[in-house]
Amino acid sequence: MTSNKIKNFAEIDKKYIWHPFTQMREWKKGIPLIIEKGKGNYLIDTNNRKYLDGVSSLWVNVHGHRKKEIDNAIKKQIDKISHSTLLGLGNVPSIELAEKLVKIAPKGLTKVFYSDNGS
Repeated sequence: MTSNKIKNFAEIDKKYIWHPFTQMREWKKGIPLIIEKGKGNYLIDTNNRKYLDGVSSLWVNVHGHRKKEIDNAIKKQIDKISHSTLLGLGNVPSIELAEKLVKIAPKGLTKVFYSDNGS
């Protein structure tokens, strides 16, 4: 990526994004770190530098980035539907997974509760 494009991303980021759990006054003084991609346990910025993703991109990539098995399952699912809430509705993947989880859970655990954002 060219340095002008990286600089432009940094300017747009500072202008339009409010970063959660970030002290914005201090953050705006520096040059933002802009992640372009991920591979395995690493995030890769726009300068192609690698960083260990120590928070699994906030809990949604605990198996790493670009895992073929997971990517292929996502591609297959996206052809059907990208998201469906569980607010009074069911959906096939959540039902199938719940059944599998209950079968391997300790005796007495008979329900599954999906929480967080579903990513």
